Amino acid sequence: MKIGMVYSLTGAQSVMEQSILDGALLAVHEINSVGGTLGEELTVAVFDDCSEVGRAAHGIDQLCRRDSVDVVVGGYTSASRVAMRPAISANRSLLMYPTYFEGEETDPRVFYCGAAPNQFLADYIGWIARSLGRRVYIVGSDYIYPRVLGEAICRLGQIWDVDIVGDRYVPFGETSFSDVLDDIRRKRPDVVVCNLVGRDSTTAFYSQFHDAGHTSNSLPIAATVTTAMDLAQMSSEVSDGHFMVGTYFSRITSDANAAYRRALQDVRGQHRTHAAQVGAYNAVHALHLAAQQSGSLDPADLCDALLCVRFDGSPEGLPFYFRSNHYSAHPSYVGRAYDGDYDIVEEFSPRLPQPWWSESIPVSVPR
Repeated sequence: MKIGMVYSLTGAQSVMEQSILDGALLAVHEINSVGGTLGEELTVAVFDDCSEVGRAAHGIDQLCRRDSVDVVVGGYTSASRVAMRPAISANRSLLMYPTYFEGEETDPRVFYCGAAPNQFLADYIGWIARSLGRRVYIVGSDYIYPRVLGEAICRLGQIWDVDIVGDRYVPFGETSFSDVLDDIRRKRPDVVVCNLVGRDSTTAFYSQFHDAGHTSNSLPIAATVTTAMDLAQMSSEVSDGHFMVGTYFSRITSDANAAYRRALQDVRGQHRTHAAQVGAYNAVHALHLAAQQSGSLDPADLCDALLCVRFDGSPEGLPFYFRSNHYSAHPSYVGRAYDGDYDIVEEFSPRLPQPWWSESIPVSVPR
């Protein structure tokens, strides 16, 4: 099996997406160390989209046509996923998308290896209302994921009597938040839900938020995207005490997570772990199991087999498998930032993934 991987290895997203690639390559190493797939080593072709969404589709074409990959594991932002989907279809391939996202999509050639909003956001909003307050201010990057998630928060907020007192969306990579902070001061929320994506924006916002006199005790931030990779760019004084929801945190206590973290450091030299990285790791292991079960590398055969396999070694704390709608199973946790990472302070009962707010749409790959 030859796996194509599309990630930003240069540009603004490079640190985050290199860490996701490390998760995928660790899985390749583990599989090859015990004999490979169907008796042969897994091989990899990597395309650097240079943090440019427009290059992601070109990467799919190159990997499928020039490098003859069997399947693709890649993408981080929802914008990159949307850009890759037409090329995946045109090349009759499969995309394993590694990270949690906004849902509202099904595609017969995409397997969603991260959580849908109902798996991580629904319980989080209830927890915020009970634990932090009901006057909520939303800040996010101005593209698909933060916008759709903001709409979901408004819907869910009605259930919990949450008052959305304000929301602001800023360009991707924005680093000046004076207007947002002035608006927060005027609106006087109990909690700020942060859907900013990217280290530049999150670091700038948290730092300027702290400089404006806010602390986690006076006005907590409840994030959906501020990973340990982002915390690494901030001082503990700035980040400690704020919250994040996730299907994985590095401080999960389990044998599988301990083994994963050791191997990631030993094999890839990577010390930081996060949910999207684990999603890529799980994706490669699931592909291996599917190929072993089907005895085939044909995308349609792999698609059928992916719905029948379960990877028990997921660091998340639950076995990893797909539902018929191509969405995957996950636990959900709330973490509180401390000393550059997150302590787990709440765990929710797992929910089955629902792509749409009304119903799930079953999909199948055309042969």
